[in-house]
This record gives sequence, C-alpha cells and structure tokens, in this order.
Amino acid sequence: MLNIPFVGPSVLGSAIGMDKDIAKRLMRDAGIPVAKFLAIPHTRHRSVSFQELSEELGLPLFVKPANLGSSVGVAKVTTSDELDRALDDAFRYDTKVLIEEFVKGREIEVAVLGNEDPMASVPGEIVPSHDFYSYEAKYLDAAGARLIIPANIEPEVTREAERLALKTFSCLCCEGMARVDMFLTERGSLLVNEVNTIPGFTEISMFPKMWEVSGIPYGALLERLIRLALERHERDTALWS
Repeated sequence: MLNIPFVGPSVLGSAIGMDKDIAKRLMRDAGIPVAKFLAIPHTRHRSVSFQELSEELGLPLFVKPANLGSSVGVAKVTTSDELDRALDDAFRYDTKVLIEEFVKGREIEVAVLGNEDPMASVPGEIVPSHDFYSYEAKYLDAAGARLIIPANIEPEVTREAERLALKTFSCLCCEGMARVDMFLTERGSLLVNEVNTIPGFTEISMFPKMWEVSGIPYGALLERLIRLALERHERDTALWS
C-alpha cells in the first residue's frame, strides 16, 4: 500500500501460506500430494466425533490451529480425552482448526528463491529428538533436533523434492523466498506439509543453511533477496505508470 519494495511473498501469497487449510486445498487441487486432513470451524468445537475422525484419518491424529506457526497449539492425539484437550488448546489461537492424519516418515525441507523463475536448494532433513518437531524442540531445547544438509536421500527423491518445492511455491503464489516442508514416507513417497513464507534466519535456521550448502553464502543470499524485491517492485509499478 505504501509503494515500498519488500522481501518475500505479497499479501496473497502470505495469507495463503498462513492458512494451512486453504494452502492444503490449493495444493491438493493442483495435484501436489498432501496428507489427509479436515478443517473444523469453531462452531463445531463441541460436536467433533473422535470415532468418526479416527475412522476417516486413522490414529494417531495431529491437531493444530489453521493460522499459526512454530508448532504452537499443535498436539498429537490418540484418545478421545486427548482430542478434547487438543481442540480446547488449538481453539485458543484460531477460529479454525486442522486435524490431520499421522504420517510416519522423515522431515525434509527445501528452500526456494526467486520470483517468476525460482530455484530450489538442496534438500535438508530435520531429525527431532522429541516425539515430533514441537515448539520446545524448535526453540527451547538446544538438542531438540539434528539438521542434516544435504539430506541423505536418493538422487531421484532429491529431484522430486525440488520439483514439488517449486510447484508448491508457484501454486501458493509465493515470491522472493519460502521454505517448503515435506514428509518422506516409509514407502518413499513425498507429501508436502506446509510452506513457510518468512522462514527463520537465525544461525540454526534451515533456509540460509540449505542455501549455503547449495553455493549461496549468507551475505550473497541477503543481497539476492533484496534484488528480487526491487525487481518485483519495478515490475509492479510499471503497471501503474
């Protein structure tokens, strides 16, 4: 609105990336493989059936706010009582909650950089020491996870992860940067979990680390991101001139 260049996706891409329900529906319709899921509005908070959910999605289940990040409000559920507590907690943060099937597999991430012609980094892998990659594992426990870059996966899986990351980036209207998170199942297939439109940039964050291993060091990465923002701003303002 202020006509100032900025790094990262626009309003539309950012909003889609934040709403996991909308993002998963768009990916599913585009043929991008995702885990089975249901979106529950707050009006159905007290009418959710554990039996129906377990029959449709299996057990365990994952419950999470639709519009949040950093694994806040996320819970792994195996019983009806746990589901009630998980829903109560998740609805503290959002008016819509996502319930997903449990995917047993490895956590693979790919960084994407670019506007109209984006490029993908080498994949990385997160190996949590907790039951899943929770808020505590991400931020409070220094030994919460190991980061392996590049991921120790077969070349064909690497190529598929990069392809899916680029397709997801385009499908969800991302620009500039994003980190695409996936699961590599025991059968060797990939499922896209979510896209992070403003990935972490700390010294332990995957996005800059994956680009560094891919040949773009931290300083050069920042310069590229700024140049992408300026290029997009020039492109968009040309529409109004």
